[in-house]
Amino acid sequence: MTVLNKNQKILIELLSISPLAKKFYLTGGTALSAFYLYHRLSIDLDFFSDEPFSYNELKIFLDAVKRKFDLRDILAVKIFDRWQFTVAAKNPVKLEFVYFNHEKKRLKSLRKEMNIYVDSLEDIAANKTLAYFDRNEPKDLFDLYYLINKGGFTILQLLQLVNDKFGIKFSEFSFWSESTKSLKLLKSLEPLAVEENPKTLIEKISQFFLEEGRKFLAKDLE
Repeated sequence: MTVLNKNQKILIELLSISPLAKKFYLTGGTALSAFYLYHRLSIDLDFFSDEPFSYNELKIFLDAVKRKFDLRDILAVKIFDRWQFTVAAKNPVKLEFVYFNHEKKRLKSLRKEMNIYVDSLEDIAANKTLAYFDRNEPKDLFDLYYLINKGGFTILQLLQLVNDKFGIKFSEFSFWSESTKSLKLLKSLEPLAVEENPKTLIEKISQFFLEEGRKFLAKDLE
């Protein structure tokens, strides 16, 4: 099963033959779905680097993208250590290049897919769980559901990955209480579902977090 659209595949191919391929790796929700869980669509391509980089290093790749898609310009935004680009083709793709460095170790080695480096499942799971606590967007809850039910992680394992990678501890109580915040927004992800009837899937995910959260709370209060 492939969840990458045609334009995403073209962009990955262009990056794979550019000097950026040695410096950046694909991570985030698209990497999680395209190479591990095959569970949803995503229009983002998030490329991280352990080393600082400049716009000039990205320019050769961006010029190749403009030629390939016959674009005059690519919308660019810089936010701290990240560059965000929107490739406004027929099916737009959002590109992000991020300098991502931290004191903790990488949990697992990068793997090679489509001639680019891809983040490990464990590292993506750690990043996703931390993002869940940090921003709590519905896509994070959606991805966590699949990490638990298809990826085989337990809640405690996910929390331990965050601690191992970032040195941050969260309680299981915090995890379940956080889950209620974005449940109402899950419906917005229906167009991204690929495995089953979208409406049924969203209801299943909501029920999972509500019921498992109640079970944990009841057990915690005993």
